[in-house]
This record gives sequence, structure tokens and C-alpha cells, in this order.
Amino acid sequence: MPRTVRAPLAIVSVFPAIRVMRHLLDPPFTSWLFPLAALFLVSGIRALGSGVPLLSQAIFLLEMLGGAAIASRLLGASLNQVRFFARFMLFSSAVSFVGGACGYMDMARLLGGGTLASAYLALVLDAGVRVADGLVAFALGARPLRLLRIVERHRALLEQRCSRLLRWLARVGWALATLAGFGLLAPFVAMIRRALVATLTWGSLNISLGEVLAFALTVWVTFLISAYLRFVLEEDVYPRLQLAPGLPYAISSLLHYVVLFAGFLLAVAALGLDLTKVTIIGGAFGVGIGFGLQNVVNNFVSGLIVLFERPIHVGDSIQIADVQGEVRRIGIRSSTVRTWEGPEVIVPNATLISDKVTNLTPADRVRRIDVPVGAAYGSPPEKVLDLLREVARTHPQVLSAPAPLALFLGFGESALRFELRAWTGRLERFPEIKSELGLAVYAALQAAGIEIPFPQREVRMRREPTGDA
Repeated sequence: MPRTVRAPLAIVSVFPAIRVMRHLLDPPFTSWLFPLAALFLVSGIRALGSGVPLLSQAIFLLEMLGGAAIASRLLGASLNQVRFFARFMLFSSAVSFVGGACGYMDMARLLGGGTLASAYLALVLDAGVRVADGLVAFALGARPLRLLRIVERHRALLEQRCSRLLRWLARVGWALATLAGFGLLAPFVAMIRRALVATLTWGSLNISLGEVLAFALTVWVTFLISAYLRFVLEEDVYPRLQLAPGLPYAISSLLHYVVLFAGFLLAVAALGLDLTKVTIIGGAFGVGIGFGLQNVVNNFVSGLIVLFERPIHVGDSIQIADVQGEVRRIGIRSSTVRTWEGPEVIVPNATLISDKVTNLTPADRVRRIDVPVGAAYGSPPEKVLDLLREVARTHPQVLSAPAPLALFLGFGESALRFELRAWTGRLERFPEIKSELGLAVYAALQAAGIEIPFPQREVRMRREPTGDA
């Protein structure tokens, strides 16, 4: 861009930046925005009048004096970053003034002009980032973005992530522009390029730092993409679809593995390895895996079967041998079951396929509650059955269909045996509902005067006759 075009554009850009920043900075710093703007205007005028060397030199010396005055006043700031910049600005302004006065204008312009240009750019970028933050917040609060569930539930998080990304981009841009202002960008890029292409040779393997960084960056981006896709699916796609229980988790898990596998292939390609050699090495490893890692492969395949077939889902209550609890995670090798006592049990996926597993959470989310009851002999059975049915009907979390059932099971040793069978769809409260039904049955029997007997035994003592008798 020609200097006659670049300088007016730079002059125009400072006015909205000052207007934005004077409302956002603390009062002690606001008063120095206008002197900085004045220096910027003087710098633009100097760039336009560069054809007159003597005039350009005089304006530059005045500009350095103004920069030194501003830097000396900023030395009393409370922020360490501001004091550091003020010291550097004071040093560069003084050196540039002395160098310009002695006729070393190229060196003086490089040091002093680069410092002031870096300060102006930081001011403009900071104002631009703050305006962009406001635009992002406005966009997330307007239609159609605010209708998305992901925006409705995580708006603050999205604004924070966007603001962080904008600030990192602004910092990188400021650093590159500052290096360019001091004439260091080209040497810096050349140094980085030489470091990246430097190779490490080990036998027939040649690898460079750039390839290692490309591998690490590809793997990192792969994990980010996988996490973002699963986040969008779980927050904004699955709630809008009528999917079977456990299917969203299976889709997210499979998508995660597919993205990771594709990313690993790209990372290996970025590393510069020949995929044909990787295939040969993989075949050799396959033989060893077949013999030494049978259990790992078995659990891996079993995990895929569990995800595809979905005999159990995350959130189901299951019982495997003496382990009973809730399924918290279905991994590629093992699954995690949290027992009712609190500890988590790691169950190999092969166990879920080969052993008998009791799923206490049926597909229709309905389970029966059995409450055994004993009544004393002499109690009217019809009245006891009516009381049991009434207790079940009045409980708010007992289903009316299937209807509660009260049964007379027979004659016990000490009591008439009854049982209340009721169905509930609140599986997460199954123990509490069973306890509440038991308490309600006891209270109803007590109110009706029906005795709940305890086991009784009749002991007869017989005296054996003695020989004297």
C-alpha cells in the first residue's frame, strides 16, 4: 500500500479507537489517550512530509520529546505491564532523539517509530477486540442464534471462548506487526523456518521438529474437533430428536473414535511416515496382538458390540455377579459401574457380553415393587386386601396401569401371608417408594386394628418318670 494511502487510513483509525477506549480504561489512563492520539497525528503528518528531510527530522525530534514526556508520567502507574512499557518507551524515545539529532535518522526512525507504532497498534487492536466482544454478545442474543439450545444454556461460556480467541489472535497479530516495525520479522521467520526443517537422523528414519509439531498440532486439533462435535450433538441435536435410550451415547462414542482414527492417520502423514511401512508394521504387531493381547482385543470388540447392540445403556442399573449399581460409562475396553455404596467398579466389556447380566432398568422404564405383609390369624383377609390396594392407589408415584395387585399367598406358621405388588416408572426413586409403601401399609393396618404378629412357638415340657417312681 502506498504511504500516501496508508498514513491517512492510520490517522482516521485512531479516532474511533480513542472514542471506544476512553469509556473503558481507568480514569488515570484516560487522560493520556489524547496525547497519544496527538503523537499519532504528528507521526502521520511526518510520514506525509517525508519528502522534506529537514522538516521530517524536526517533526520526529518533537515527536520523541512528546513520547519521552508521556512515558515519564506513566512510570507512576500501578500496573507492572504499564511501567515496563513506559520504561521501554522512555529509553527508545531518548535514544531515538539523540540518534536523530546526531543525524542517524534511519536508526532513530526504526527504534522510535517502531515503539510508537507498536503502542498505536496495541491501542487499536484492544479497542477492536472490545468492539468484537460486544458484537459477539449481540449476535448470540439475537435471532436466530439465541434460539439454539447450545446458546441458551451456554451463552456465557461461548462469549468467554470467543473473547479468548479474539484476544489471542490480536496478540499474535500485534507481535508480528511489532517485529515487522522493528525490521525483525523477516529474520525471525527465517530463524523459525531453519529450526523447523532441521532433521534428526536415526538409521533410515529422518524426522524434523516441524513434522513433530505438525503431528502434535494435528492430534490436538483432532481432540478439539471431536469434543466440539459431541458437545453440539448432545446440547442441540439429540434433544430435538426422538432417539432410543442409549443411542445418543453410542453415536457420540463411535463418532469420537472415528474422528480420532482419522486424525491419527492425518497426524502420521504429517509426521512424514510412509503409511505402507506402517501397514507392514501393523501386520507384524497383529500377530503379536493375536497371541499376547487376546483379552485386550476381546474387550475392544465387546465394547463395540455393546455400543452397537445396546443391551445396556449409560444410566441403567445392572447386576453382575455380586456387583450391583448404575452404569456411568461404556468405554472402548471397559465400563464403569458405580455401586449403591459409592465405589466405582471397572468391569471389562467381555464380561458384559459373555456373563449373565441383570438389567434392573427395563426398556419401558417400569418396575414392580413387592411388599410382603403378615396379618394375625383371625384377621379378615378381604379387609387386608382392600387396605393394601387402597395404600397403593393413594401413592402418587405408583402407576394405575398396570393396576396394583394385592394377593393372599397362604397360611404361614404365625400369620396369614399377603403381598402388595405395585408398579412405578420412577426408577431413580425405587428404594424410597418401596419404603414409603411399607410405612403406609403399616399405618393402615394399625389404624384398622389388624395385628401384625411376630413368630410364636409353643414349648411343651414333659417330665420323664424316674426309676424310683
